[in-house]
Amino acid sequence: MFMVHIDTWNTADPQKVIDLIPEDIRPYTVFILSMSIYHKSATNGQCNWELVEYGIETAKSWLRTAAENGVWAMIQPSSGGFSHLPDYGLDEDLENTIYGEFFRDYPNFLGFNYAEQFWGFNDDCSPSFQDRWNHWANLLKLTHKYGGYLAVSFTGGFWGAALNPVAMVKSNEHLAAATRAYTENFIIQEKQTSSYGFHDIESVSLGMYLSGYAGHYGIRPDSSGWNNNGQAYPPAAGAAPLLEHLMLTGETVIDGPELIWQQSIRSLYDGTTSDGYRTRRWDLFPQFKNIHLDIYRRMLDGTIRIPDRQEVVERTKVVIVNDTYSGDDRNKYSSPGTLFSGLYLMDDDGTNLDQLSWFKKTGRYPAIPTVWQLSDDVAKSFQVQVNRSDYARRWPNIADKVNEFNNLFPQESTGDLYVGRNENAWVTYNPYRNGQSASAHIPFQYNTCNAMDLTYTQWSAAVIKEYADKITFYLTNYTPDDSTLKTDVIRISGGTSQSTYSFTDTGDHPSSSLTSDWSNNTLTLNVAHNGPLEITVNCTGTASNRRTDYTQASVSPPAAPMAYTGPRQYEGEHFDYKNIAGIHANAVHDSIRNYQGMGYVNFGKGNTASVRDYVKAPTSGNYMLNIRYYTDSSTDSVTLYINGVPAATPTFNQTSSNNWATNEQLIYLNEGSNEIEFRANGYRSSDLFIDNIVLNQY
Repeated sequence: MFMVHIDTWNTADPQKVIDLIPEDIRPYTVFILSMSIYHKSATNGQCNWELVEYGIETAKSWLRTAAENGVWAMIQPSSGGFSHLPDYGLDEDLENTIYGEFFRDYPNFLGFNYAEQFWGFNDDCSPSFQDRWNHWANLLKLTHKYGGYLAVSFTGGFWGAALNPVAMVKSNEHLAAATRAYTENFIIQEKQTSSYGFHDIESVSLGMYLSGYAGHYGIRPDSSGWNNNGQAYPPAAGAAPLLEHLMLTGETVIDGPELIWQQSIRSLYDGTTSDGYRTRRWDLFPQFKNIHLDIYRRMLDGTIRIPDRQEVVERTKVVIVNDTYSGDDRNKYSSPGTLFSGLYLMDDDGTNLDQLSWFKKTGRYPAIPTVWQLSDDVAKSFQVQVNRSDYARRWPNIADKVNEFNNLFPQESTGDLYVGRNENAWVTYNPYRNGQSASAHIPFQYNTCNAMDLTYTQWSAAVIKEYADKITFYLTNYTPDDSTLKTDVIRISGGTSQSTYSFTDTGDHPSSSLTSDWSNNTLTLNVAHNGPLEITVNCTGTASNRRTDYTQASVSPPAAPMAYTGPRQYEGEHFDYKNIAGIHANAVHDSIRNYQGMGYVNFGKGNTASVRDYVKAPTSGNYMLNIRYYTDSSTDSVTLYINGVPAATPTFNQTSSNNWATNEQLIYLNEGSNEIEFRANGYRSSDLFIDNIVLNQY
């Protein structure tokens, strides 16, 4: 599942964001309608929202756009404890609430996404975390009824240990029972927002999935978590965790990345159309194209194969069962503080609050999950189950732990490059954040040549797949603010004849350059690139007794949503415009209240003003057009045009303070796209504000 955010922080037009996602990826995309919870204080237990002011109305409007386009969508109502949607008790029938309404009215609706659930509880306008967990237990029943999802992301594991995924089920019996009963409807995500404790966050989130309390596991990358001596976040650093966690820990969900308006969807200055209209614009950040979209394409073409839960359990072998009920919250719910030391913790990294890098020193040892209980047969098949209460006795020091892990996981490579393997696929990356290169010597397991030697510059990462007669590489290092080509080196030794190679750039970046040398039965490739590319090396040697067993990736397109027949809504703040008084993209600080969406358009008083939008009609025929407007004095000085032809001259009667009115017009539309335009035919004594237009089949 590829979650792409339509975010209130960049006052997004949902239609234009949907249009940005390439058609080959769009069927696999779930658009997250993100309602920011930014607010200032509270009144009578209700947050005074600054962004977004009317979250439920905005969500409905944007969801209608997604439904019209036939794309899947979820709503993110919450960050931390704050939420635009109410938290209900265990006995509430959610079918009769806004939660049930979303599922019933919108066939493309998949559920709810609760972000970074580690802060903001017990505030003036937020519930306790126990109340939130009870609400989720109830909400899971509803999502199960409709085949939807509840997605929850977690970060901040040191101060928020009492709220982490282990705590969710260990200290709330209702949520524990619901996640066991409706496992397939629950998605747990590790989130990189907090700038510490990445391995612990991974451990408890992965543990919730592998122990059988979540049916799906995901990652929500976030540039906010980058902590490297004040260095600005380098987007290239986001590729390695995606490749590692997808291919080795079974993550099937990519959410984001955040910050959305800095890493995913960027707002541009308004542009001008060929016929003179001003139009609001958005675009994809280049790192989103060259890292996240490109990696997702590699999932679709089979380069990246995601192992299933049983496979991850078998490969992981070791699980920590947190069976303690005394001590502080970290003792009761988190992974042991020294669990990663001596294994994959970087040599210059610390523990707990001082564990600052999401990179790992080595891929020899799989990520270690921490769980509460092992809930089913798959979970109970872990080879080594270590109780937290027995941790210190079993491993009195780090050396004892390392010795046991070394016996469980034989060494398959040497060097300081991260190297992890599942079947015939290797995940490799440079784990350093200080600019130095990293290298590895990797004896082949499937190919009949001898070995490969790799040297990567900073941020380079690759998926390498072995076959009997070839090696394939998906190599990436994209840096948006430095177009210089960086050179990685690949050496393949032990070929019986000169190896041949080919390469193809993927993504959208400067062309890569490869040079080669063949000597002493060794092919050396110097790969100069700034972005992703695929390399195929055809090579055979004389080695025997190689592995032959591996699993082919199989990706099936998801079903499309059922056709949507409900109201189609188009917000005034997204209209193209000429000679108007202004666009109110986020109207929270403006004078008129009770708008829908995020704002409205002020058509103004002038006689040359015009606005337009394009609407989609499922069939040709009559439609009722509802124009939601506000004005201090009545006017009929605006003409409605349909596809360039005058259709009506609406009378917009005077409205009362903060009360929008609706003007209805019966219009004829052609199947497909139609232009709806409002043109001034004279002056007005007062400004005319248009909130939105809504179409219903007549």
